[in-house]
Amino acid sequence: MASNPNAKKQVWYLPGPFYQYVENVKELADRAGLRIIDANVTEDRSNEAPKTPKVTIRDEFKPKAEAKAKRADQADEQPKE
Repeated sequence: MASNPNAKKQVWYLPGPFYQYVENVKELADRAGLRIIDANVTEDRSNEAPKTPKVTIRDEFKPKAEAKAKRADQADEQPKE
């Protein structure tokens, strides 16, 4: 009987859906030696990794007020002609 290679990995509890992130979170988890679990589907946080990769939510998935504020900030940063 083969053992599960993920059984001993620490867990990265990240709210899904994972496609909302700019980065490829599955690849980041693999490179960091972590097992990734959608934090929305379980309250259990056993074996949670103390250090996890940083990720960025895509603008289209951010709350509307936050996305609108970011667009305003970016417009302010545009060079004036």
